Amino acid sequence: MNKLKVVARGSKLSQLQVKEIFNRFPEIDYDLILTKSYGDHNMQISLLNGAAPDDMFTRGLDQLILTGEADIAIHSAKDLPVNLNPELEIIALYEAFDKTDSLVSRNHLKLNELPAGSSIGTSSPLRKAGLTSLRPDLEIVGIRGCIEERVQQVRDGKIDAVIVATCALKRLGMENEIAEILPFDTHPMQGRLAITARKGRDDLKELFSKGSILDQIND
Repeated sequence: MNKLKVVARGSKLSQLQVKEIFNRFPEIDYDLILTKSYGDHNMQISLLNGAAPDDMFTRGLDQLILTGEADIAIHSAKDLPVNLNPELEIIALYEAFDKTDSLVSRNHLKLNELPAGSSIGTSSPLRKAGLTSLRPDLEIVGIRGCIEERVQQVRDGKIDAVIVATCALKRLGMENEIAEILPFDTHPMQGRLAITARKGRDDLKELFSKGSILDQIND
C-alpha cells in the first residue's frame, strides 16, 4: 500500500490521538493532514441548546475523504454523528483506557466544596444533567475550545470550574489539573478512538482490525 493519507483535527489532543493509533501499527507509513471541522470554524455555536449540527466535528474531515484527499480520518468516537455520511463508515473502534469525567477547578476544590452559584463550564447536555442532579445550585455555562483553552479559563478566573474527559487530561499530561473524578454517567463512546473511511474499503478495515472492538459493538 502507498503511504496512507490521514486527516485529523489540528488540536494537540487530536494529534496525540493519531499517534496513539499508529503506535498500535508502527509498520504503517502515513502522512498527516490537519484540518478544521465545522465546529472549529463556528465557535459561536453552543452544544447545550440543540443548535449544533449532527456532524459538527466531522464534516470538514469527511469532505477530505469524499474528495479522495484523505484515506481515513481519526476521531474521538463521541464526536461521530449519529447519522454518519452514507458514503462513509467506521472501519475501526478502539476501547477507552478511561471513561470517566474529571472536575478541574480553581484551588482544586471538589464538587461539594464549590460555593453556591459557582460557574462550571461544559459543552455536553449529558454532563449538564449530571451536574444538575448533584448540584442544582451551581451555574452551568456553555464553553468551547480545546482542552487547554478550557482549563486556562479556570486558571484565569473566567469560570470557577470545568468538566473534562479524564482520558483527555491524561493524554495531554495534565493529570495534575484533576480536582476529582466525577461520579455520574458519561457518554457511551467516551475515551474511545474511531477511524472512518469510504464504504467498501475492506482493505483498510483489515489493516486496522488488530485491537478493534467494532465487531463486538455491532454484535
